Amino acid sequence: MPVGVPKIPEYEFEEEEVTWVNLPHLLYEERILFLTRRINSHLANQLIGLMTYLTIEDETIDFTFFINCLGGWIKPGLAIYDMMQAVPQDINTIGGGIVASMASLILAGGENSKRIAFPHARIMIHQPAALFYELETGDLSIEINRVTKMRKTITKEYAKKTGRSVSVIYTDMERDFFMSAQEAQVYGIVDSIADDVKNK
Repeated sequence: MPVGVPKIPEYEFEEEEVTWVNLPHLLYEERILFLTRRINSHLANQLIGLMTYLTIEDETIDFTFFINCLGGWIKPGLAIYDMMQAVPQDINTIGGGIVASMASLILAGGENSKRIAFPHARIMIHQPAALFYELETGDLSIEINRVTKMRKTITKEYAKKTGRSVSVIYTDMERDFFMSAQEAQVYGIVDSIADDVKNK
């Protein structure tokens, strides 16, 4: 069965075959992208490829990222984040549901003044994690060094985007740090709440 929205014939008894609209394609044409699955290399490559193609097609139309994601792998997440900073268009980010881990950095990575949270969104930041139990003993110190470097990188990017000091971010990331939409606005991860924008 085709996925999308059916185009209904104009007249009830018209004998034309019902056609389907390719909904993802229509959204891409409007520069609307979704981050709703766990972040991995495949998803990052897909989003980066889309952003590259759409930028080549027309670099004057801003992107909008809808984010409802538990996070995922660090390096693919940073690849998406870096691409967002590299394209000439502004990136509008909209967080809803749960926006956690690497997804919260991507939410914060939107253009300042164009980062929005839905009223009941939950945003969470925390330190990077590694599966140390899967490593050989000799690789443990190498992995600890990698995770430490990644944590410094992520901390600096949060600080840059939120306006908070590196030391505050570093401390807050020690454990899972959950915020409501309003708390995320005060923290600097988003600039406004969807209800506030609608009521202006």
